[in-house]
Amino acid sequence: MSTVDISKIKLFQLRAFAAVAEYGSFGKAATELELTQSAISHAIASLEEELGVVLFARGRRGAVLTPTGAEVIGNAQQILHHVDQLVSTTQQARGLAGGQVRVAAIRSLATHWLPQVIAAFKQRYPQIGVTITRCVNHGEVQTALQAGAADVGLMDIYHPAGLKVYELFADDYVALLPPQAVLPAGPLAWAQLRQYPLILPVPSDNSYALLREYLAQLPVHLEIAYELNEDSTIVSMVAEGLGMTILPYFAAIPIPKEVRVRSLPLPLKRQLGAAILADGIYSPPVYAFLDTIQQKRDEAAPAASLASG
Repeated sequence: MSTVDISKIKLFQLRAFAAVAEYGSFGKAATELELTQSAISHAIASLEEELGVVLFARGRRGAVLTPTGAEVIGNAQQILHHVDQLVSTTQQARGLAGGQVRVAAIRSLATHWLPQVIAAFKQRYPQIGVTITRCVNHGEVQTALQAGAADVGLMDIYHPAGLKVYELFADDYVALLPPQAVLPAGPLAWAQLRQYPLILPVPSDNSYALLREYLAQLPVHLEIAYELNEDSTIVSMVAEGLGMTILPYFAAIPIPKEVRVRSLPLPLKRQLGAAILADGIYSPPVYAFLDTIQQKRDEAAPAASLASG
């Protein structure tokens, strides 16, 4: 009989276990915990695998506790109760009844991901204020951190000297092609992209240094026709048939439905992350905000929805 490694049992799994038991449904539990149903299913499956037992009988009518599940649900609820009491007590000791967190973020994260982080944070710490500064690129975020104008920076991580980084998720660069583009059913080849004028961010936008390095190493030369300093304008120009572009998926959305989105012949990713100064001294609210970011990280990693044709 194998021994259960309790270090692998996570509080998130126990919360999922308790929620499904309470609501009798993976879907309702997901709604209550503000997660996807697949995240709840994965949590329960991994908990069952770790414990070596089946906790729920799944059926068309929902999820019902097995005899073993019914026997141990009280233990899980008791653990969660003690954890909530611990958090409540230590919040007061750590000064989390008030305060402020200042966040500087690149546009894509400020627009498409940060709001859900703040919603979760405010639900847990309603007395802590949050201010957001939207920045053009990671250089501007780093400047805000170094100048003491921001506590936390959300950006693409590129040579993060002097910063302590909390990795979030990778963001794929994709090719965005005009509506009239005739594309093969299979993977793209660089030669097929040479027929379209290339629209790129301006060279001074340091968030795209990685892209410039990538383009310089390609086996073909792509002719740059336009350079602009706003991602949304670049995408709009592609939609009007003025050329193609290569952008991180998260920076490009929302993408007009007429724009053709394809994977690059040679993959390229950027790493997004949260950062603070490595030698900075921060208040408890800032660390609480970083904790929330890490909790939401696994739920929020986006995936490019690439068109097949």
